[in-house]
Amino acid sequence: MNFRIYKILFLLFGLLVAISSCGGGLSPKEKNQEVVPFKDSVKTEISRANWRNPVMSPVGVGVARVIRGYYLVGDYEKMLQFVIVPACYERKQIDYILRKSIWGYEINLSNLQWLPDSTFILTHRTSKQNTTGVEQYVGRIVNDTAKIFLFPEKQNLFQYYGDENLDDPCQLKDALDQIYFAFDKTTILKKSNTALRAILNYLKSNANIRARFIGHASNEGNKSHNMQLSELRAKAICDYLSANGISPERLSYVGKGDTEPLVLNDTEANKSKNRRVEISITDYK
Repeated sequence: MNFRIYKILFLLFGLLVAISSCGGGLSPKEKNQEVVPFKDSVKTEISRANWRNPVMSPVGVGVARVIRGYYLVGDYEKMLQFVIVPACYERKQIDYILRKSIWGYEINLSNLQWLPDSTFILTHRTSKQNTTGVEQYVGRIVNDTAKIFLFPEKQNLFQYYGDENLDDPCQLKDALDQIYFAFDKTTILKKSNTALRAILNYLKSNANIRARFIGHASNEGNKSHNMQLSELRAKAICDYLSANGISPERLSYVGKGDTEPLVLNDTEANKSKNRRVEISITDYK
């Protein structure tokens, strides 16, 4: 009986010795090391992407939901922390654009694709009123924060179609800001020719888009006259483009008169800002 007990104790002692000698224990240095979780190939390739960003989930859906949430409650200040806005747009212009935009889609699933320079594409499956669709957003990691590009000239402010120039997004706006009309007339002045050619070349280079031009006026004069004048000025741009090879089917126009001022009509400088023509990319064929 005693022999069996000694044999069992001996076997247990040998087992403990074997475990301690086979490397199962941790050295003091190893014990102090942080456990590094497994990283998949996508994360490893993008070393500059900070995956501890609270709004950037591995499938990218977090940042889009955060932006949409702030948009729905009208907190544009917080929303714009996660948005890349073209430098040529003033804050007042962005607030105006956000107020008139509609973003009613619920974001369900998402797929994340990385491009060079910490740029990423989010492909979202969306739903609205029992209909589903697919939208793409493009973003970039800026100071360890995931941000989505905003395209002010589009009806869908965040939708990415794959051929936008992310490094020069102000091409259309800069051109429209350089189109001048004779006082109280629809005649486009000759000094606008360079800007008109820039818009023409943009539409020729992007043959798959449709463009809508929206004319605006200040609050000076008769309201009905301002409405008609703003519409005819937008039409004048469309007429130039169609006369130079852009299909009329790709162009549309509307006048808003003084109903949608960009800024208050309280100074001559502000009135000048409100006399403008905007462009909206309405569709990609």
